[in-house]
Amino acid sequence: MLEMEHELRAIGNGQAEWIQQTVHVNYDNKSQRPLGFSSNGRYNKVIKLLGTFKGDLSPNDLTYLVKTVDGNTYHLYLHLSDSDPLLTRSHIRWTLDFRVLKRREAIVLPLWKSLAHMRLEGVADFHGDLCPELVLGCKACHMALELLPGFNISRDIMVIAENNNSPALDAIQFVLGCTMGNRRLRTIDNNRHIYLFVTNIGGYGVKLSLKEISFNDEDRFNEFERKVVGGCATLNDAAFYQKLSDDRVTRFMDMDGEEVFAVENVRKCFVCNNFLAESLVHENNGFPMCGVCRSNMIGNSSDIVYH
Repeated sequence: MLEMEHELRAIGNGQAEWIQQTVHVNYDNKSQRPLGFSSNGRYNKVIKLLGTFKGDLSPNDLTYLVKTVDGNTYHLYLHLSDSDPLLTRSHIRWTLDFRVLKRREAIVLPLWKSLAHMRLEGVADFHGDLCPELVLGCKACHMALELLPGFNISRDIMVIAENNNSPALDAIQFVLGCTMGNRRLRTIDNNRHIYLFVTNIGGYGVKLSLKEISFNDEDRFNEFERKVVGGCATLNDAAFYQKLSDDRVTRFMDMDGEEVFAVENVRKCFVCNNFLAESLVHENNGFPMCGVCRSNMIGNSSDIVYH
């Protein structure tokens, strides 16, 4: 995926050599991918399919971004004019559209100044691509390590995340080593970027809640994201979506943690083990309690607990 991102950035920056040549393509119907193509008397073997996209000449068209054995990346356009084109070979036309130039620049990935000393580049390799929510996860870990100093991150810290399918979770697993398997990562499917970083010692922690951040292009971003995720994006759509995503990555990386997340200290209730805002904690004989547990013990009602 990172390789695909680099190519999309180059295409978006116009780093392409236009060829526009009709070619013969060796196509594998079973795997639905080109295996190689002949151009100017030379056969170019495809070693990797980077991506498949919708064409823009007719509804059935497909395009393929491929890497060949010589290290070049090409865009192949399959024009299908028939409603059932795979059964009508005479209506198939392949065009070698362009070659991606190798002179390109990748996003510079800075070293995160945290106790883990992890590179965002390593997190992206682990996740498979560099996306805005991955940066949010790294930013949250970085903040938590600063706010909870002196703890062993491989043993003392656990995370409760209020989403179960965000790339931010991969950042948490990579940077802090908190996973579902070692029971140091719990998820609640509330579909929001709220993260509790809590310690196994003393029951202290911090709650980080994503602030509302405007990019002034949310509608366009959501539109192109739906196309890419839904598999109906053209190559130009994918390249433009990559640019929008990179703009968000860069902005998140440049922002201070406090500009991205609201911070709240939390404590663990001695009785029910739920974490709640420190301002809602009741001390009972030196033990921290939530309002519900306190009212159960002394027979009156109190505050609402954060679960």
